Amino acid sequence: MATPAPARAAARSSKLPLAVVAGAILTLTLVLYFDLLQARPSPEVLVTRNFGAQVVNRPAPDFEVIRQDGSRVRLSSLRGKVVFVNFWATWCPPCRDEMPDLEKLTASMSKVPFELVAVSADESWQEINAFLAGNPTKMLIGLDPEKSISHAWGTEKFPESFVVDRRGQVRLRFVNVQPWTDERIQRYLEWLALND
Repeated sequence: MATPAPARAAARSSKLPLAVVAGAILTLTLVLYFDLLQARPSPEVLVTRNFGAQVVNRPAPDFEVIRQDGSRVRLSSLRGKVVFVNFWATWCPPCRDEMPDLEKLTASMSKVPFELVAVSADESWQEINAFLAGNPTKMLIGLDPEKSISHAWGTEKFPESFVVDRRGQVRLRFVNVQPWTDERIQRYLEWLALND
């Protein structure tokens, strides 16, 4: 027996709202999914959560340091590299404690455009040389005996470190000693060196 025409029309009209509702649910699900993908925290936010770093996002104040051989290096001459600026001194016990990790960090970043600039507040190279005890370093060490560079950067205590991206923007500030060999820090620096 054939279904009467009014019953067929009613069955079709009841399926139409169901299809609309199903389509709306699918659309809403896709919109929420893509919103969540875009809502991932930035790498800076992840580092701040895990290591207490501060997001800075300002142009890096340029400076010039004098190396032991008398040569001068300007921060701006390192554009195109991620620059890790560390303010330290040999008379600072936490600074001395973190130096082996900073050496390891520098070595681990050798395959990407990266430079670690350790700006020392010591009075002379004599203190630095005594501290290094003849051991070679991969870090670029410069002297700032008047502490004018650390003051221009707003350094409040030693050690204090800043991450500068390849365009010369300060991205992060770390106060005090950090676990510089932690792979999350290294991955962030590599990401910044390769994707910025």
